[in-house]
Amino acid sequence: MEIDLSPKQSQKVYGGDGGSYYTWSSSDLPMLAEAKVGGAKLLLQPHGLALPSYSDSAKVAYVLH
Repeated sequence: MEIDLSPKQSQKVYGGDGGSYYTWSSSDLPMLAEAKVGGAKLLLQPHGLALPSYSDSAKVAYVLH
């Protein structure tokens, strides 16, 4: 299987005054489906707030700035 590792644009799922939520689709990136993982990013504006939420899967997160 040939894997395309070129950067792909994320799709905006939600956007508001406090920030935006973006995802990468496994249909656009078959390697995500192959590895059974997903990809997303949360962009918070200054003084933005992300409310806690429940997920039935493990997540890894890190802060860029």
